[in-house]
Amino acid sequence: MSIQSSPSRSVLRRSAAVVATGLIAVAAAIGGAAVAQAASGTVTPSTTTVTAGGLVTLTVEGFAPEESLSFTLDGTTPLRTYAVNGGAEAADANGDYVGDAYLPRDAALGSHTISVTDSSRSNIASTVVTVVPQPTSSVTPSSLALSDYLTNGVTATFSGFDPGATVSFGIANEGSGDKVGSDAVAGPTGDVTFRYVPQAGDNYANVGSYRLTAASQDFSFVSEPAEFTVTADQASPAAPAPVAGPATPVKRAASFTG
Repeated sequence: MSIQSSPSRSVLRRSAAVVATGLIAVAAAIGGAAVAQAASGTVTPSTTTVTAGGLVTLTVEGFAPEESLSFTLDGTTPLRTYAVNGGAEAADANGDYVGDAYLPRDAALGSHTISVTDSSRSNIASTVVTVVPQPTSSVTPSSLALSDYLTNGVTATFSGFDPGATVSFGIANEGSGDKVGSDAVAGPTGDVTFRYVPQAGDNYANVGSYRLTAASQDFSFVSEPAEFTVTADQASPAAPAPVAGPATPVKRAASFTG
Protein backbone atom coordinates (compact mmCIF):
# COMPACT_ATOMS: atom_id res chain seq x y z
CA MET A 1 0.00 0.00 0.00
CA SER A 2 1.57 3.24 -1.07
CA ILE A 3 1.18 6.45 0.92
CA GLN A 4 -0.16 9.32 -1.18
CA SER A 5 0.77 12.94 -0.54
CA SER A 6 -2.34 13.52 1.58
CA PRO A 7 -3.77 10.11 2.58
CA SER A 8 -6.74 9.56 4.83
CA ARG A 9 -5.99 9.01 8.51
CA SER A 10 -7.03 5.33 8.35
CA VAL A 11 -4.83 4.59 5.32
CA LEU A 12 -1.84 6.31 6.89
CA ARG A 13 -2.20 4.37 10.14
CA ARG A 14 -2.53 1.01 8.34
CA SER A 15 0.70 1.71 6.46
CA ALA A 16 2.53 2.12 9.66
CA ALA A 17 1.80 -1.07 11.29
CA VAL A 18 4.08 -2.03 8.64
CA VAL A 19 5.51 -0.91 7.63
CA ALA A 20 5.62 1.36 8.76
CA THR A 21 5.48 1.41 8.30
CA GLY A 22 5.13 -0.57 10.47
CA LEU A 23 2.79 -1.64 12.59
CA ILE A 24 3.77 -0.32 18.20
CA ALA A 25 4.34 0.38 23.77
CA VAL A 26 7.19 -0.42 26.12
CA ALA A 27 6.63 -0.86 29.84
CA ALA A 28 6.67 2.86 30.63
CA ALA A 29 3.76 5.15 31.39
CA ILE A 30 2.87 7.50 28.57
CA GLY A 31 3.00 11.04 29.92
CA GLY A 32 0.32 13.63 29.37
CA ALA A 33 0.47 15.98 26.43
CA ALA A 34 2.67 19.05 26.93
CA VAL A 35 2.13 22.40 25.27
CA ALA A 36 4.91 24.85 24.40
CA GLN A 37 4.15 28.33 23.06
CA ALA A 38 6.04 30.96 21.09
CA ALA A 39 4.43 34.10 19.72
CA SER A 40 0.67 33.40 19.63
CA GLY A 41 0.77 29.83 18.29
CA THR A 42 0.76 26.56 20.21
CA VAL A 43 1.39 22.94 19.23
CA THR A 44 0.19 20.04 21.38
CA PRO A 45 1.34 16.43 20.82
CA SER A 46 -1.01 13.48 21.35
CA THR A 47 1.72 11.88 23.48
CA THR A 48 5.09 12.97 24.79
CA THR A 49 6.52 9.42 24.75
CA VAL A 50 7.15 7.76 21.39
CA THR A 51 9.52 5.33 19.67
CA ALA A 52 11.57 5.88 16.56
CA GLY A 53 9.17 5.42 13.65
CA GLY A 54 6.22 6.08 15.96
CA LEU A 55 3.32 8.41 15.27
CA VAL A 56 2.47 11.66 17.06
CA THR A 57 -0.69 13.63 16.29
CA LEU A 58 0.05 17.36 16.44
CA THR A 59 -2.71 19.87 17.22
CA VAL A 60 -1.75 23.40 16.16
CA GLU A 61 -3.65 26.54 17.19
CA GLY A 62 -3.21 30.29 17.01
CA PHE A 63 -1.82 30.74 13.48
CA ALA A 64 -3.12 33.01 10.75
CA PRO A 65 -6.09 31.57 8.83
CA GLU A 66 -5.10 29.57 5.74
CA GLU A 67 -1.38 30.05 6.54
CA SER A 68 0.91 27.31 5.20
CA LEU A 69 2.83 25.50 7.94
CA SER A 70 6.22 23.80 8.14
CA PHE A 71 7.37 21.30 10.77
CA THR A 72 10.88 20.40 11.86
CA LEU A 73 12.50 18.04 14.33
CA ASP A 74 15.22 19.66 16.44
CA GLY A 75 15.19 22.71 14.21
CA THR A 76 16.93 21.04 11.27
CA THR A 77 15.17 17.86 10.12
CA PRO A 78 12.00 18.44 8.06
CA LEU A 79 9.07 16.58 9.60
CA ARG A 80 6.24 15.81 7.18
CA THR A 81 2.76 15.77 8.64
CA TYR A 82 -0.48 14.48 7.15
CA ALA A 83 -3.63 16.45 7.85
CA VAL A 84 -6.22 14.22 9.49
CA ASN A 85 -8.87 15.73 7.21
CA GLY A 86 -6.83 14.87 4.13
CA GLY A 87 -6.16 18.50 3.30
CA ALA A 88 -3.03 20.58 2.88
CA GLU A 89 -0.36 21.25 5.50
CA ALA A 90 -1.94 24.61 6.37
CA ALA A 91 -4.03 26.27 9.05
CA ASP A 92 -7.78 26.27 8.52
CA ALA A 93 -10.11 29.28 8.60
CA ASN A 94 -9.73 29.43 12.38
CA GLY A 95 -5.92 29.23 12.28
CA ASP A 96 -5.89 25.63 13.50
CA TYR A 97 -4.41 22.41 12.12
CA VAL A 98 -4.30 18.73 13.15
CA GLY A 99 -1.85 16.37 11.48
CA ASP A 100 -0.15 13.01 11.99
CA ALA A 101 3.65 12.88 11.95
CA TYR A 102 5.92 9.82 12.06
CA LEU A 103 9.26 10.32 13.76
CA PRO A 104 12.28 9.20 11.69
CA ARG A 105 13.11 5.52 12.08
CA ASP A 106 16.65 6.50 13.06
CA ALA A 107 15.61 9.05 15.70
CA ALA A 108 18.01 8.88 18.67
CA LEU A 109 16.79 8.09 22.17
CA GLY A 110 16.09 11.09 24.37
CA SER A 111 14.33 14.45 24.11
CA HIS A 112 13.52 16.06 20.75
CA THR A 113 11.88 19.38 19.89
CA ILE A 114 9.09 19.52 17.31
CA SER A 115 8.56 23.02 15.91
CA VAL A 116 5.95 24.52 13.60
CA THR A 117 6.36 27.80 11.73
CA ASP A 118 4.36 29.88 9.32
CA SER A 119 5.71 30.91 5.92
CA SER A 120 7.14 34.18 7.23
CA ARG A 121 8.57 32.57 10.36
CA SER A 122 6.88 35.28 12.40
CA ASN A 123 4.89 32.71 14.37
CA ILE A 124 6.80 29.77 15.81
CA ALA A 125 5.55 27.16 18.29
CA SER A 126 7.31 24.10 19.68
CA THR A 127 6.86 21.13 21.98
CA VAL A 128 9.09 18.36 23.31
CA VAL A 129 8.71 14.58 22.93
CA THR A 130 10.91 11.82 24.32
CA VAL A 131 12.03 8.90 22.14
CA VAL A 132 12.20 5.61 24.07
CA PRO A 133 13.47 2.15 23.00
CA GLN A 134 11.39 0.19 20.51
CA PRO A 135 9.91 -3.18 21.47
CA THR A 136 12.25 -5.90 20.23
CA SER A 137 11.37 -8.64 17.75
CA SER A 138 12.35 -12.13 16.62
CA VAL A 139 10.98 -14.41 13.90
CA THR A 140 11.09 -18.16 13.27
CA PRO A 141 12.17 -19.30 10.77
CA SER A 142 14.16 -16.37 9.46
CA SER A 143 14.63 -18.08 6.09
CA LEU A 144 12.38 -20.65 4.45
CA ALA A 145 11.38 -22.05 1.07
CA LEU A 146 8.28 -20.71 -0.67
CA SER A 147 6.23 -23.91 -0.35
CA ASP A 148 6.91 -24.05 3.40
CA TYR A 149 6.06 -20.35 3.74
CA LEU A 150 2.73 -20.74 1.95
CA THR A 151 1.83 -23.76 4.07
CA ASN A 152 3.17 -22.95 7.53
CA GLY A 153 4.09 -19.25 7.49
CA VAL A 154 6.35 -17.66 10.11
CA THR A 155 5.95 -16.84 13.80
CA ALA A 156 7.11 -13.49 15.21
CA THR A 157 7.49 -12.57 18.88
CA PHE A 158 7.55 -8.93 20.04
CA SER A 159 8.77 -8.00 23.52
CA GLY A 160 8.55 -4.74 25.46
CA PHE A 161 4.92 -3.65 25.29
CA ASP A 162 2.87 -2.59 28.29
CA PRO A 163 1.24 -5.69 29.80
CA GLY A 164 -2.36 -5.83 28.59
CA ALA A 165 -1.73 -3.40 25.70
CA THR A 166 -3.66 -3.99 22.47
CA VAL A 167 -1.22 -4.57 19.62
CA SER A 168 -1.70 -4.50 15.83
CA PHE A 169 0.50 -6.15 13.21
CA GLY A 170 1.74 -5.25 9.76
CA ILE A 171 3.84 -6.73 6.98
CA ALA A 172 5.91 -4.89 4.39
CA ASN A 173 8.29 -5.48 1.52
CA GLU A 174 10.19 -2.95 -0.56
CA GLY A 175 7.07 -1.88 -2.44
CA SER A 176 4.15 -1.90 -0.01
CA GLY A 177 2.90 -2.41 3.52
CA ASP A 178 -0.39 -3.55 5.03
CA LYS A 179 -2.04 -4.27 8.34
CA VAL A 180 -2.50 -8.02 8.73
CA GLY A 181 -4.18 -10.42 11.12
CA SER A 182 -6.22 -9.64 14.20
CA ASP A 183 -5.15 -7.46 17.09
CA ALA A 184 -3.68 -9.21 20.13
CA VAL A 185 -3.17 -8.36 23.80
CA ALA A 186 0.33 -8.30 25.28
CA GLY A 187 0.85 -10.79 28.09
CA PRO A 188 1.89 -10.08 31.68
CA THR A 189 5.55 -9.75 30.63
CA GLY A 190 4.75 -7.43 27.70
CA ASP A 191 5.25 -10.11 25.04
CA VAL A 192 2.96 -10.83 22.12
CA THR A 193 3.24 -13.53 19.43
CA PHE A 194 1.88 -13.42 15.90
CA ARG A 195 1.77 -16.20 13.29
CA TYR A 196 1.59 -15.04 9.71
CA VAL A 197 0.58 -17.33 6.83
CA PRO A 198 0.22 -15.46 3.51
CA GLN A 199 -2.74 -15.77 1.20
CA ALA A 200 -1.71 -17.26 -2.13
CA GLY A 201 -1.59 -14.58 -4.82
CA ASP A 202 -1.19 -11.51 -2.59
CA ASN A 203 1.79 -9.13 -2.48
CA TYR A 204 3.51 -11.07 0.29
CA ALA A 205 3.18 -14.63 -1.03
CA ASN A 206 6.28 -14.65 -3.23
CA VAL A 207 10.02 -15.13 -3.06
CA GLY A 208 11.60 -12.07 -1.42
CA SER A 209 12.44 -10.28 1.82
CA TYR A 210 9.77 -9.17 4.29
CA ARG A 211 9.37 -7.30 7.59
CA LEU A 212 6.75 -7.94 10.25
CA THR A 213 6.09 -5.18 12.79
CA ALA A 214 3.83 -4.65 15.78
CA ALA A 215 2.33 -1.34 16.95
CA SER A 216 0.30 0.13 19.79
CA GLN A 217 -3.25 1.17 18.97
CA ASP A 218 -2.30 4.82 18.50
CA PHE A 219 0.89 3.85 16.59
CA SER A 220 3.06 5.91 18.92
CA PHE A 221 5.06 2.75 19.71
CA VAL A 222 6.37 0.74 16.75
CA SER A 223 8.50 -2.37 17.19
CA GLU A 224 11.79 -3.19 15.58
CA PRO A 225 11.08 -5.12 12.36
CA ALA A 226 11.15 -8.92 12.38
CA GLU A 227 12.86 -9.65 9.07
CA PHE A 228 12.69 -12.91 7.13
CA THR A 229 13.54 -14.18 3.65
CA VAL A 230 11.57 -16.50 1.37
CA THR A 231 13.59 -18.49 -1.15
CA ALA A 232 12.61 -20.48 -4.22
CA ASP A 233 11.92 -24.17 -3.79
CA GLN A 234 14.75 -26.43 -4.88
CA ALA A 235 14.05 -28.29 -8.08
CA SER A 236 13.37 -32.01 -7.63
CA PRO A 237 16.30 -34.17 -8.78
CA ALA A 238 15.84 -35.62 -12.24
CA ALA A 239 14.73 -39.27 -12.33
CA PRO A 240 17.58 -41.65 -13.29
CA ALA A 241 17.54 -42.96 -16.85
CA PRO A 242 16.17 -46.49 -17.12
CA VAL A 243 18.79 -49.23 -17.29
CA ALA A 244 18.31 -51.83 -20.05
CA GLY A 245 17.95 -55.41 -18.84
CA PRO A 246 20.18 -58.27 -20.01
CA ALA A 247 19.74 -59.37 -23.62
CA THR A 248 17.53 -62.43 -24.19
CA PRO A 249 19.41 -65.18 -26.07
CA VAL A 250 17.88 -66.29 -29.36
CA LYS A 251 17.11 -70.02 -29.26
CA ARG A 252 17.14 -70.52 -33.04
CA ALA A 253 19.21 -69.22 -35.88
CA ALA A 254 18.35 -65.71 -36.86
CA SER A 255 18.18 -64.73 -40.48
CA PHE A 256 18.51 -61.24 -41.91
CA THR A 257 17.71 -60.01 -45.43
CA GLY A 258 19.20 -57.11 -47.22
